[in-house]
Amino acid sequence: MLKSITNCLFFFVVCIGYAQDSIPKYTERYSIRFGVDLSKPIRSGIEDRYKGLEFTADYRLSHRLFLAAEVGMEEKRVVSESLDFQTSGEYLKLGFDINLFTNWQGMENQLLTGFRLGTSSHKHQLYGYAVRQLNHFWKEELYKPLDKPIEFNNLDAFWFEILLGVKAELLTNLYMGISVRMNYLINDKEVDNFDNLYVPGFHRVSDVSPWGAGLNYTIMYQFPLYRK
Repeated sequence: MLKSITNCLFFFVVCIGYAQDSIPKYTERYSIRFGVDLSKPIRSGIEDRYKGLEFTADYRLSHRLFLAAEVGMEEKRVVSESLDFQTSGEYLKLGFDINLFTNWQGMENQLLTGFRLGTSSHKHQLYGYAVRQLNHFWKEELYKPLDKPIEFNNLDAFWFEILLGVKAELLTNLYMGISVRMNYLINDKEVDNFDNLYVPGFHRVSDVSPWGAGLNYTIMYQFPLYRK
């Protein structure tokens, strides 16, 4: 009797072990993606005084965490009644994305939140300005065009971004994404008598508030590295 019970227990343990080994284990792809922000070439095509280009990349660190980077350049000329200037330079952003979306097995879409730390290196060229005149008795042309632009070089800025966005796989390994950014200017280098009114990567700077906003519209291609 004892021998029969022992044989039954042994057979039961073997069956459980075989069943566990036969269950397929699901693994996820760990990949690196490269892409471009489509909003800047589109804006360059429809806006005469703007040129911009941005490359993006992200790398999956864990189930929900992604390391992200963006590098780009912008050239923006602003012409108004009081100022005519151009800003040009490069910028770099580094940070993390967190995927809040729970995918079905085999899907890799994302509902993202995250942050970036951004820095820029840029310069300004002043082409003209309006003189502030307190005495209006004498009629005088207030706007003063410059024969030779005044250059303000070696400028920089440092800021923080909070983002919310989505990325969806349209075709195999091809992703489209959109994200909304809220930017906070931490520090910027200025020169006497001229403020940083536009910073590459941060966009328009206001004297009233250090906050700004931005929008990214990306297309990215994924290169799978391994499964985990």
